[in-house]
Formats: sequence, C-alpha cells, structure tokens
Amino acid sequence: MPLRRKRAESQPPAGGHIMHHAPHLTRRHLLALAAATVLPAPLAMGAAADELSRLLAERWTARYGGKPGGLTLLALTPRGDFFATTLEGVTAKSHFRGASTTKTFTAAAIMLLDQRGLLKIDDVLTATMPGKSEPYLPDTPAFAIPHKADITIRQLLSHRAGVFDLANQDIPADKPVPYAGKRYVDWAVEQDAQHSFTKPELIGVVAETQVSNAAPGAGYGYSDTHYTLLGEIVERVSGLPLDQFKRTELLTPNGLDDTQFIIDGHTSKLPPPAIGAFSLEQGKAIPMDDYNYSYDPGSGNVFTTPADLVRWIRLLVRGEAGVSKPQVARMTEVLPDSHYGLGLSTKSAGTYDLGYGHNGGTPGFLTDLAYNPANDMGYVLVSSLIDFDDLRGQLGWMDEVAAEALQQIAKGQGAD
Repeated sequence: MPLRRKRAESQPPAGGHIMHHAPHLTRRHLLALAAATVLPAPLAMGAAADELSRLLAERWTARYGGKPGGLTLLALTPRGDFFATTLEGVTAKSHFRGASTTKTFTAAAIMLLDQRGLLKIDDVLTATMPGKSEPYLPDTPAFAIPHKADITIRQLLSHRAGVFDLANQDIPADKPVPYAGKRYVDWAVEQDAQHSFTKPELIGVVAETQVSNAAPGAGYGYSDTHYTLLGEIVERVSGLPLDQFKRTELLTPNGLDDTQFIIDGHTSKLPPPAIGAFSLEQGKAIPMDDYNYSYDPGSGNVFTTPADLVRWIRLLVRGEAGVSKPQVARMTEVLPDSHYGLGLSTKSAGTYDLGYGHNGGTPGFLTDLAYNPANDMGYVLVSSLIDFDDLRGQLGWMDEVAAEALQQIAKGQGAD
C-alpha cells in the first residue's frame, strides 16, 4: 500500500498531502463503545457480538486511547456476517476511502481482459494489442517512460517493473522541471487545490523526467504508478474509461452499488453516510474529511463501504466476481522474495493465515482486507485514524486485531 507520509501543517507542504481540510471540523467520531450490529441479526447477537465489540474497544484504547477515530469490522463467515464498531453511528453501509484496495479492482480488470483474449499479461508495453494495430501504450514522447520496451503487464501487476512511484517519492532536485524536489501530486495541488489528475498526465511526468527505480524484473518494489499504467492499458484495450469499465464489468454485476472511483478533484468529500477521518502525525490528529482524492487513478481512488468491500474480496478470491478461478490462481501466486501476487497479497498475523487481500492507506483511513478460502472467512477492518508516526506498526497491529476477531468468531462455531 502507498505510505504517503503527511506533515501536520494545515497547507500542502512539499512532500506532504494535506489537502485543504476544514480546520474547525467537529470531531463527531470520537471513540464510543457502540454495541455491535449484526448481518444477519439472528446469528451474531448476544455474547458473540458483545465480545467483538469489547475486543475492538480494548485494542483501540490500548493503542490510541484519547485519540479520535476508531475501528470498524465486518466479517463474513460460515456462521453469518458479523459487524462491530467503536464509532457512534457507523454501519456496514458507511463510506470510507479504500485507498490501495483499488488495486484489486484494477488487477481484476486486467485479468478479465486477459481472460477474454483482449490482452496478454506477458506482453511488453510496446507490443501490439490483440486484434488492434496500436501498442498498449502510445508510441509518443508523453508515454516514453524508462525501460518501456522491456516492461511486461505482469511486472506492473506484481510491482516488479521498477517504475518510479509518483505518489510516494519526490522528483529528484536536479531535474529541470518546476516540481523538482517535490512530489508531483503535491506541487499540482499547490497550483490548484481541486486539480483533477489524469493517467496520461501522471505517466507524462515519468516520461518527462525519465525517473526510474530499477530495471524491470530486478525485484519487488511497490509503486502506485504501476497501477496508473495498468489503468491506462485497461482504457486502451477496452475502449472505455477505467471507472466506466469497472462499473460495467465489476461493480454492477457484483451488486457493489455503494462503490465508486474518484476522478474529479472537486469530489473531495465522502458521500453520506460517511466515517469521519483523521491523520496522526507528530502526535497531532488532523481531520481529513475534505481531501482531493483524484491523484491516484487506477491505484488508490476508491470510495466504498465495509459491506461492499468485503463482499468484493470474497467474490473475487472465490472466482465468482467475473474473473475465472484459473485467473485468480494466477493472481494469488507469489514469488519467494515478496508476499505480493498480481494485485493480491498473502496476509497473516504470526502463524494465523488471513488469506488473500490488500491493505490500503490514505489520509484519514487505513484498511485491512482479506478472504481465506480455506476457512471461508473474509473481513474488512477499517481504522479511521491513520498513524503516519508508526504506519508499519499500525499495519501489523491491524492484522493482529483481525486475527483475534476471526479466531473469536471461530470459537463460537466450535472450531479449534
């Protein structure tokens, strides 16, 4: 997932992503011990629901007691669907920013096109698209990224293409561009707070500056720009805008009516009902309800709900979301030097196997998402406070909380 470290200033600094949030927003989502609600109600009421509520509240208080925000969990299990939250008024239909869980949708779009014979994931980016006379990326200076002729679509999917990460890296200071020494997305928002980013624009920055992290195939290296490129490929192969292709082929057929992908810089607020969002840096919690979320197309621009997102990951990993089971098997294959496959990663907490999924971090939210076909248990765990002071620690902690919750549910089923 992208790290996108943010500074605590109220205006966008170089290298930060604080986006004109309202300085006097009320903190209406302070920690509250809300009783767990349940879907369906008959299965998770009583002691099981109460225990889940207590678990989330205890874990949150131990780590972030006194800070705004909280935890929300939705687990789908053979016993039923279990929902619990520490936030007053939040439900399974409340909206949040899913950040890099977006990559699961973009990867699914690519694999669906491969499944239909409309692209081949082992093709290089300069190859001609099947059935067309044009290459996957235009043969123009604006798309002339480093190593273009050697990068395969599979390498983009698996973060092994070595492409510079525009969302998380500063442009080298010696480049003759006005945004040298800054992250391009920060610089663009400094010029226009409601700037709507496009995939060709972002790819063009890499082409113009000729920045690169590694040669293709040199090893694993996470980069949001890999998925920006994949989004452009989906559009060129399908002939549809990326968000329209995802809606037509992935969202609508799977009943994900509360999910959308943001491409307009003016759409800075979540639709109601929304979970209040906070970023923690240098010990200060900053409200992040208002944020330009268009900067990460294809990689991290999803608005969604717990109900939609956990339904999606279960359908996808089961091979029931439109992407076939053989294609999903390709997505879940990982190499020894990483946990990442093709848009899906293996997830665990200690020796406990959480399954396959993805994390997502953006100002205001950190999301932990997975489904394990071995025990038919899927979950989404959302923190509405992202801890930029200790993001790696928070990621591991959320895996542990999810594992505790799932094991607690399993005990109620008589499992070991």
